[in-house]
Amino acid sequence: MGRRLILTLLCIAPMIASPGCAGARRRAQAEARDSTKPESSFLVDARRNLNEQVQQAIDEKDYAAARASLERTVSENPFSAEGQQRLGEVLLLQGWLDGAHAAYSKALQLDPDYVGALIGLGQVEARMGRYRQAIERLDRAIDIDPKQAEAHCALGEVHEALGRSDEALAAYFRALEIEPTAAPTILRVAMLQIAGARYDQALVRLDQAAEVAPKDPEIRFHRGRAHLALGHAASALADLEFAAASMTDRSDVLYHLALAFELSEQPKNALSTVERALAITPENSAARDLAERLRR
Repeated sequence: MGRRLILTLLCIAPMIASPGCAGARRRAQAEARDSTKPESSFLVDARRNLNEQVQQAIDEKDYAAARASLERTVSENPFSAEGQQRLGEVLLLQGWLDGAHAAYSKALQLDPDYVGALIGLGQVEARMGRYRQAIERLDRAIDIDPKQAEAHCALGEVHEALGRSDEALAAYFRALEIEPTAAPTILRVAMLQIAGARYDQALVRLDQAAEVAPKDPEIRFHRGRAHLALGHAASALADLEFAAASMTDRSDVLYHLALAFELSEQPKNALSTVERALAITPENSAARDLAERLRR
């Protein structure tokens, strides 16, 4: 069967339930009706294959390929709420906020209870600085499906952006009740704990996150910061060297690595590292102060 025909059939077939799905009762009824049709298993398999291809492209950060596939899908059938939602997801990953906003809004016009689209639109509006609207979208998503960890985490990020640390932590903890091993959420909690000088608590969280994602440089960076604040020279140095090897253009990473070298009594390495940080961000006053201290 030709690709165009398969895409058309996919768009009129019932949607497969996904973690971001809402309107579940309507979709379940549609699936039940369609399950009596001989071609139903083919259509479901074809939809699953297309979703897997799109997800693979996303996982490989080939957002252009994922976007092209989804744009073909919604062009063939503009009434696919799932297609619009997934297109919004890819456009958000590409940083095209206006396009993502339009796609998520279209998905919600087609299905007002689509939790995945509500979460996505909330994330877009937060990045646009429309925090009140973002909170309304995310609260609605949580009202429809309280077990969506992504909605709680996104709500926490909005509260964090507004400087509401306690509300942000409460939202992150609700997300972790649902998905206890979600490394990005654990990291958000730890970063707030570091900001509040609760380094021991942050270190416990970051050890947990590192068990889940041991090669994540952002986790290793913040764990290095916690070790540094607690005076753990060797552990701080190991984590910060690992982070700096991946994030070579991050002045903040290099600055903290320089502090770890200083704590480890390696002044030459500390000075060369902080000078690298200043080459990236000359206005970094903390790095300038450290460099001046090391030159004495």
